[in-house]
Amino acid sequence: MSTHSKARGVLAAWRDFCVRQARRDLLRAALVLQPVAIVAPISPVLDDLLSFHPGWVTRSLTTHDPRGDNADGFRPGLAVEGDHRIVFHARGEGRIARIWMTTFREDLERGDHELWIETDGHTVYRGSLRDFFEGRGGWSSPLVMGYAQSSGGLTSYVPFAWSRSAKIRMKGGLVYSQITYRQGPGSAAGPTPEALASFMTEDWTAALPAVEPRSALQAGAPLVLATGPATVSQVHVQLPAAHLKDLAVRIGDQPPVPASFFFGLASDGAEPDGGWTSFRSALHAAWAPATDGMGRLATRLPIPLSEGETLALEPLPGATVNRLSAGVLLAPARPAARLLAQYRDQHAPGRETSMPVFESDAPLQFVALIENLSGGRPGDRSYLEGDEIIRTDGMRFPLQIGTGTEDYFNGGWYFQDVHANPFSGQHRFVVHDPEDGWRRARFEHSLYRLHVADPIVSRSGMRFGFEAGPTGAYAPLRVRSLGLAYTFPDVRVLGERAIPLSGTHRMRAAVDAERSEPARELPIRAHRSKTRIGFACPSADTRALLLVRTYSQARAPQEAQVRLDGRDVGVFHEPYANAVRPMAEDALWIELLPDECQKGRHFLEIDARQSPAPFSESSYRLRFFAGPGAPEVTQGPLVQILDTASLPEGRHYVNDHSMVRMPDASWLLTGIFNREPYGAREERAFVRATASPSGPACWYEAAAPSFTVTPERVTLRAAPDEPWIWAPHVARDRDGSLVMIYHAGSKNEDRARFRLARSRDGVHWTREAGTLFEDICVARDPMLVRFGDLWSVYYTRCASKASRASGVAYRTSLDLVHWGPPAMALTLPAARHDSGHTESPFVFARKGWFYLTVTSYPTDWDATFLYRSRSPFAFPPRPLARLNAHAAEWVVEEEGAGAGRLFFTHAGAGQGGVWMGELSGL
Repeated sequence: MSTHSKARGVLAAWRDFCVRQARRDLLRAALVLQPVAIVAPISPVLDDLLSFHPGWVTRSLTTHDPRGDNADGFRPGLAVEGDHRIVFHARGEGRIARIWMTTFREDLERGDHELWIETDGHTVYRGSLRDFFEGRGGWSSPLVMGYAQSSGGLTSYVPFAWSRSAKIRMKGGLVYSQITYRQGPGSAAGPTPEALASFMTEDWTAALPAVEPRSALQAGAPLVLATGPATVSQVHVQLPAAHLKDLAVRIGDQPPVPASFFFGLASDGAEPDGGWTSFRSALHAAWAPATDGMGRLATRLPIPLSEGETLALEPLPGATVNRLSAGVLLAPARPAARLLAQYRDQHAPGRETSMPVFESDAPLQFVALIENLSGGRPGDRSYLEGDEIIRTDGMRFPLQIGTGTEDYFNGGWYFQDVHANPFSGQHRFVVHDPEDGWRRARFEHSLYRLHVADPIVSRSGMRFGFEAGPTGAYAPLRVRSLGLAYTFPDVRVLGERAIPLSGTHRMRAAVDAERSEPARELPIRAHRSKTRIGFACPSADTRALLLVRTYSQARAPQEAQVRLDGRDVGVFHEPYANAVRPMAEDALWIELLPDECQKGRHFLEIDARQSPAPFSESSYRLRFFAGPGAPEVTQGPLVQILDTASLPEGRHYVNDHSMVRMPDASWLLTGIFNREPYGAREERAFVRATASPSGPACWYEAAAPSFTVTPERVTLRAAPDEPWIWAPHVARDRDGSLVMIYHAGSKNEDRARFRLARSRDGVHWTREAGTLFEDICVARDPMLVRFGDLWSVYYTRCASKASRASGVAYRTSLDLVHWGPPAMALTLPAARHDSGHTESPFVFARKGWFYLTVTSYPTDWDATFLYRSRSPFAFPPRPLARLNAHAAEWVVEEEGAGAGRLFFTHAGAGQGGVWMGELSGL
């Protein structure tokens, strides 16, 4: 065989392998995997939990009684607009992750409540409260759950993201509510509603690892399931039902935790039925014993293991577990994360305080609470009146304080029945001595709440507790719990500095938390002016700081813009007023530029000149953090993935372009398509090229281009009123259709037009909605991305007509038709070239960071600069790296997975098509 034939054979075999890999990806949900020698990927929704998001400040606005008592519900302190109460209001970047509400059933059925949700000035939903939660408002179960499915509550996990502001209004009678959200840089990001719904509904138990039998498990001889470095992506265990009470799970050198809690059952196995029940949540599953007496347990909670660290099963002291079988699936190691598992078995203290269920001083993201309640007073379930109280970062004020234990677990009215939802449930409820209408009954609850969609983030520790009963003094009560959180050892506190302020008066108040919280006396000043704080970094290793504000919330709303050395870094906003217990705290994470701490003294400015109510301050604290430095990136060689120089009709070039994966796993590439030589004002068509069901690694490592121009040649041609068309970007809409946004040429450089086309098959395209919007400085090169239900389009333009500095603007929309005003995500003050320095913007997320690339043709035609930020809406004008590429698009080997290989493209006139390179280091 000739060398050329051998090469063709290798190429054919590689392409066959890539096709098989892609087809396996499509069929994975339908296959039962055979014994475990494969590496199984982690769902992108779970994978994101393994990256630290220090900019997220996780809060809840609730109808908790402001006096610290149990009279929860609508209260003084809520703003009113006409007939509506403002139950939620936030400014700055953010994302609502969970809405829980309940009211009397008869009020709900009467239908006189109106719910109005607004983000960035767009109305997301306005209508019946019942319609929204019962799936008639645009979202369906399990993203929204009504009275029956949520066991007396009304629960939504629909993600509502915003870049500037959000508001929820309510009209109607008494409603109890908890609205869990996050604010700060990067907080808008996360899975779309479709991705989250897919994760919540998929049958992940259909592909469990095969179990390998072990005759007996005895003390001193644990069964090691995996050894690091690796990440365990699934665990599957089978054992005799009677031995559930004897089995424990150990992660590394942590204390062992009962297997019943680790796998979500939340029982001790000593009950007559062994504490078993059959259920499946988004993370855990159990199957009650069959006729052979064997029960099964499973979890897909990712468990990262460091070098030499083990995940093991072991018997509790003095016990033996017979006929145990177990298996695991593995994924690539995630060295930056660890899983912390804290099990507690305690009794209510019988005084007005809270019981801790989780405590840590580490940087963490809390992801689950599994709990068992038992041993209360006969006929009395008022222990469920107890509120959760969650403090982070050493703050005295809880940023989350609830309205009842069952409310935290997404139920209501002491629950309606046994139920198991993807993120919460009471999957086991036992009534002992139920005779005589439960007057002498005692109860046992097995409960879980999974914070997959709403992880609680803390940069320097967390204190999570529950009251027992209305005041915390309920007794007797036994509480067994398992708290699970990912910790991030690479982040550490370097020091703290207190900034006291001289107040104009003194405030004496308790924190809005536990009834036993003592009153404190604090100096307070209130103003509509600026506060300036100077500081120096404690060391050159300082990477970020946390600004903690102590203040009075006696009056609201309060608001201030925060700047560091003149650049905007966040906002303080207090929408609620509490004149009874006004002492409060808030926090803001501020990322520092790589060499910022080498410049001496810095200044924070808290600008409250526009605050609606006087802005109050008692003191500030600056906590400084070290962490990983800026990454060093390496660009690999470019390989050709599309050849347009050899077309029968002659040499063509592809410029600004876009790639999207089709439902059959093939890929569509479209972009500016024009005959050589380059002629920007002659570009009137977009190419249509496709690749087989593979992925970027296959394209990059193939010996020949993977994309081919199809017989149709183009996806879209210029309309008669479009002198030219540029830079199509294609994304997938909520209904599965493809949407293409593009620049439609205009002779007026300050009235550049953007338009939209839509397709079902990627072949036939129809324009929609006329001109979406116009903008200045030959605005062009749009790029679409979704944060929750919020679309954001990025494009190049200048900062303003007065300041022609190049920059990247963004706008937001809910429907791709109505767009908000522009704001600047990046401005290059020294680059005055009417947007030429920031062409082809592309924004992507990776491991807790956002990256923006732009092509700067005045610097060089293939100069692409890479910028990094914690927020997708604000990039500091200092690049992380310079790459050799033009009009780069980005794609990850495993879409959404933080550990996948990262690739970028390169195109342009004279290049003969599209090329691809790999970037290492991010």
